[in-house]
Amino acid sequence: MQTSTEIIPLFSSPVYITVDDSMPDIVSQVESLEYQNHSRSIQGGSQTINQNILHELPEIQSFLQSHVKEYVYGVMGISEEFFIDVPCSWVNCHKQGDMSHEHSHRNSMFSGIVYLKTHPNCGDLVFIDQSYKTLDPTKSNINVYNAPQWSVPPVDGMVVIFPSHLVHSVKANQDTRRRYSLAFNIMIRGDYGNATSYLTL
Repeated sequence: MQTSTEIIPLFSSPVYITVDDSMPDIVSQVESLEYQNHSRSIQGGSQTINQNILHELPEIQSFLQSHVKEYVYGVMGISEEFFIDVPCSWVNCHKQGDMSHEHSHRNSMFSGIVYLKTHPNCGDLVFIDQSYKTLDPTKSNINVYNAPQWSVPPVDGMVVIFPSHLVHSVKANQDTRRRYSLAFNIMIRGDYGNATSYLTL
C-alpha cells in the first residue's frame, strides 16, 4: 500500500531572494552620498540623510522595478489594479563591527533590500521567528518549517523582498571594508474592500 504525503507551507511569509548580475554598478555614487549615524545603536552603522534615495539613483530604481512587480503581482498574487508605491528608501553603510538590531518595518506592507557592495563575512541578514510557542522541544533537524531563525549571506546584486512585519537583524560586519545596501518599503495603493469595509490608500 502506498501513502502520499504533502507538506504545505500554509499561511507562510514569502521571502523573495534572487541574485541579479545585471545590477548597475553605482558604488562610487553611493560612497559620495551624505550619511548620518543610526540613532538607535552605537554600532548600528549609518544611513543616508535622504530617506527617499531611489529618486537620486534612477538606475537602481529601474533595476528594482521588475523584482518588486514579480513579488507583488506574481508571488503575492495582488491584482494589477493596485499601484505599487515606494514611499521611503535609504542606503545603509556598515563599517567593521556595525550591525543592525532585531526590528521590523512599520507603516508599510512589504520591505526590500538590494546589496550594492558586499564582502566575505560582512554580516548575514537574519530573519527571526517571533511567534509564541507553548512548548518548544529540541530539534534534531532544523529546516524552513521549524527554524527559530534563518540566515541569508549577502552577495552583490542580491535582492530580498519580504512582508514588513517579519522581524530581522543584520550580523556584525567582520570585514575591514564597508558594506553598502539599499533598503526600501512598499505600499500597495488603490481601493480596498467593499461597501462595509472600504478603504482608499
